[in-house]
Amino acid sequence: MNKRTFTCILIFCLWAVASNAASLKTVIIISIDALHPAALNAGTTPTIYGEMRQGAYTLDGQSTNPPLTLVSHTAMFTGLGPDKSGKSDNQWQPGEPTIERRTIFNSARQNGFQTGFYSSKQKLGYLVNEAVDVYRWSRDDAIDLAEAFVRKPGRHFVFLHVSGLDFVGPEHGWLSPEYMEELSYIDEYLTPLIQLVKEQKNYLIIITSDHAGHDKIHGSQHPDDFRLPFVIHSDRMKFGSIQNSKYDVTDLKGILNRILQ
Repeated sequence: MNKRTFTCILIFCLWAVASNAASLKTVIIISIDALHPAALNAGTTPTIYGEMRQGAYTLDGQSTNPPLTLVSHTAMFTGLGPDKSGKSDNQWQPGEPTIERRTIFNSARQNGFQTGFYSSKQKLGYLVNEAVDVYRWSRDDAIDLAEAFVRKPGRHFVFLHVSGLDFVGPEHGWLSPEYMEELSYIDEYLTPLIQLVKEQKNYLIIITSDHAGHDKIHGSQHPDDFRLPFVIHSDRMKFGSIQNSKYDVTDLKGILNRILQ
């Protein structure tokens, strides 16, 4: 199935369930940096695997070119590849200009959500715009901060970036025992947050990544560097049509716009 076919089927699927979108209480997008889709399994990632089984997923996702963290996340937020978004490098420092384009947070705010953006890398601060109510970055505590935000009263739209694999991969290798151990730790750490979201009902959970890698390398033209998973699960709507379909990182914004409209 090509990308255009995937998009058409997904749009029809979302249109068919759009009436349920207004009742969503929590939308959470979890981006696990450097997650290779081949690493996901019931033994290593039981929580993520549970979302795969209960919802829909594809392991055939595609990153940007180049497949780098800030470039890919810019594509997620804007729906635009680096040739159109203007972001083709992987660098940003506080005090430098931030993104000028509309992002997924603009749609969330327009639809009555409180918005929270929690990142494990400071350079993702480039993506903070006026539609982000709360932004925090922390290498170690991003998951805890996101959980505290979800516990507050109201409707919540959360983007959570989780780091760890992006350090273990270059040091020990993608899919190495050390890489799998780190991923297992991340899955366990995410479990209370995901359980909380599901206990509160009326949720949409998306789990994805920005890129993968091969051997001890990422950001190259190797096919594995472009790979990423896409998992989607809700108690308000079904997404069976995307099962095992093609997915591009630029699709995320369109998916969310269709759900939230």
